[in-house]
Amino acid sequence: MSEKSPRPPGDTRSKPRSHRRFLGEILLAEGVITREQLGEILARRKVDRRTRLGRLVVDLGYATEAQLADAIASQLRLRTIDVSYISIVPEVLERVDKDLATRYLCLPLRVDGRELHLIMADPTNLEAIDAIAFHTGLNVKPVVAPESDLIAALRRAYGLDPAALGEGFIAPEAVDLTGRVAALAEIDPEGEADEEIEHPSQPSPFGDFVNSMLADAILGGASDIHIEPHERKTVVRYRIDGLLRQVADLPKRPHNRLVSRIKILCHMDISERRKPQDGRTVVQVGSEHYDLRVSTLPTPEGEKVVVRVLVQDRAMVPLEDLGFEVDVLEQFKEVARRPHGMILVTGPTGSGKTSTLYAVLNYLSSESTNIVTVEDPIEYRLAGITQVAVNEKGGVTFPSGLRSILRQDPDVVMVGEIRDIETAHIAFQAAQTGRLVLSTLHANDAPGAVTRLVEMGIPTHLVGSSLVAVLAQRLVRRLCSCAAFDRGGTAAAAGCAACRFAGYKGRIGVYELMRVTPFVRAAIVNAVSVHELRATAEASGMGSMFADGQCKVVRRITTLDEVRRVAPPVETEPGVARLHAPFASRRALDPPAPRFVARTPQPAVTASTSPIAATPSDLETAPTPVVAAETSVRSTVFWRVSV
Repeated sequence: MSEKSPRPPGDTRSKPRSHRRFLGEILLAEGVITREQLGEILARRKVDRRTRLGRLVVDLGYATEAQLADAIASQLRLRTIDVSYISIVPEVLERVDKDLATRYLCLPLRVDGRELHLIMADPTNLEAIDAIAFHTGLNVKPVVAPESDLIAALRRAYGLDPAALGEGFIAPEAVDLTGRVAALAEIDPEGEADEEIEHPSQPSPFGDFVNSMLADAILGGASDIHIEPHERKTVVRYRIDGLLRQVADLPKRPHNRLVSRIKILCHMDISERRKPQDGRTVVQVGSEHYDLRVSTLPTPEGEKVVVRVLVQDRAMVPLEDLGFEVDVLEQFKEVARRPHGMILVTGPTGSGKTSTLYAVLNYLSSESTNIVTVEDPIEYRLAGITQVAVNEKGGVTFPSGLRSILRQDPDVVMVGEIRDIETAHIAFQAAQTGRLVLSTLHANDAPGAVTRLVEMGIPTHLVGSSLVAVLAQRLVRRLCSCAAFDRGGTAAAAGCAACRFAGYKGRIGVYELMRVTPFVRAAIVNAVSVHELRATAEASGMGSMFADGQCKVVRRITTLDEVRRVAPPVETEPGVARLHAPFASRRALDPPAPRFVARTPQPAVTASTSPIAATPSDLETAPTPVVAAETSVRSTVFWRVSV
């Protein structure tokens, strides 16, 4: 009986199916993806058969292209190569025509006798292997490389126009939004009924418009793109520097085709128009890659689409570049270096909370620190940090994810958002057991975060003992370089092409940092009102967001009108005095910390306004004016101070 001859390595067609592990199984075994993520990928694969499974894994953010290339090489017993620094001799390049290389996304590496070593992103593409073998007359031996690296190598080797590389690339110089709108207006309305599936790389007026819109929005600095159907038209708006601007009115007829084009690009179900959907993809504009998060919402007039643009470089912004005043930055770094406790960042949606937390994580990241996050979704990938995505279908929620994280021996834990009492309880308990916990909370200001926590059901003693600081923030628009100033220093936002005639370009943060000092902690434990807590925090050195914005007005970074729009002055409750000094430095706003000497606690004193009251003789303070107010009946008397 004759023995079977061994199969040569790299022979992708001669191996029986039973001997080859599935790509999903390899990624799962190597810990790149979870079983729940694999289930989601397979479900999306059933909807979009045209897209490779590996492409879905990358587009969904579950693996990098390098991890995918390693898994494919392991599956097919091939080798990988780093194409960043390779140099290919002209004689080898001439073996494969550039049109053929561009069509099949491959690059010849070298020729050994009758074998051509061919760099490919998808070595299972038998059509490409057969075509190259037929045109060269050589046996093809695939070598695996990440797709984006291979595209860059193709450009260098053949001197290609980047636009010729198809899907995912948008040439910045090709932006012509006005022309694309006119082309859509000329489309025959009868053609909309025949809505065949179009691949993103296939040319069409809908694809041209979507590409132009994405490039125009990204180059204009938009954070969100809104495509809104109305009764007789479709409106496209960009959110730039926090404000929506209308950029195009489209005919209503091709609205469904545009939405379908975006859904195909993001691997969504184009047949489902009655339910909200979420999708994700990566596009390249010029030399930069951008992560797009797409959400659709059914309305009576059609599906509304919102595309959020994420720039990966923003995750690496250091704390020093976020706009902190020098003294606030030092105070914030000091509380961030503490070994345990809770730090909260508050503000509305789109105020930069996640960027601030990522900057803190990058500041704390080191070889000796174990940092784990649980997020919904993971907006940016951070090197050296373990990030867990919330997946409710797979049983991973904020509470369950946080419980699992605490069994991973973390030093620093970041919870994307405290949404419910269960998450809050676990987070505060973790802060009391030797971990530094970072999270966000929706609140109007720093003192308001304490009130929000108490209303959620967290006991005041737990908040007071665990909380170390609350940072409230907003984003104000920066003045463009075209701005003019009068003799009094007042800015006039003139407007130019660079800022799209808005007068502002870019944004910077304004902050208020409430450190939980002993007096602030006592105020929290005694459940004082938010106005009284603010007065106590300001007496301990906290400045307001409005005052922080005034400092930036003095330095000609923004305008007073912009600061008032985003962070207006805090209204003062009658009877509670506040610090306010327009256009003063922050150190001028912060009074010296008062010295408090509480005398021996006395029995309760009857007063008309509080259970316990104090007379001026009961306090000895520094020259700063001091007013005593009510406290609870406890063995330790707390004197609340309003300045």
